[in-house]
Amino acid sequence: MTDQSGESMDGITFLTEMRDEGRNYPPIGSFVEFKIDEIKRGHLTGTGVPRADHYNPLGVVHGGFAGTLLDLALGHVSITVLDDMTYAVSTTDLTVKYMRSILHDTGKMRWTAEVMHSGKTVVMAEASLYDSKGRLCASAQSTCLITKRRD
Repeated sequence: MTDQSGESMDGITFLTEMRDEGRNYPPIGSFVEFKIDEIKRGHLTGTGVPRADHYNPLGVVHGGFAGTLLDLALGHVSITVLDDMTYAVSTTDLTVKYMRSILHDTGKMRWTAEVMHSGKTVVMAEASLYDSKGRLCASAQSTCLITKRRD
């Protein structure tokens, strides 16, 4: 993938264009209102919003909301370490831990994601999801495989 000048694009540029111009935005992100705020190599912060249509039969937000939001955060923080967007990351495992229930009136939630290890073929990262009071609601870890992109 190249930028407007035809130069190879890195992961930071790719994500900055997503945040600032809406390019490359993952369609599933709209389901959880995935937004990126801060972008640094190996570090991202952002938000997501739970809604009543995320509820499970017991009247709380389904765990898939937090899992999806954290998986997006982890995949995208893994992109920050790519020097060349002719490569991609693909999640090989995802572990999510839930600490507290989320309701639709929890409001906008904040997430943070950090790369713990970045090698030639693997990126390991961790992410946390917080409610508006700063309480930890869920955390996750993932491993992503770095592969050549298929267009």
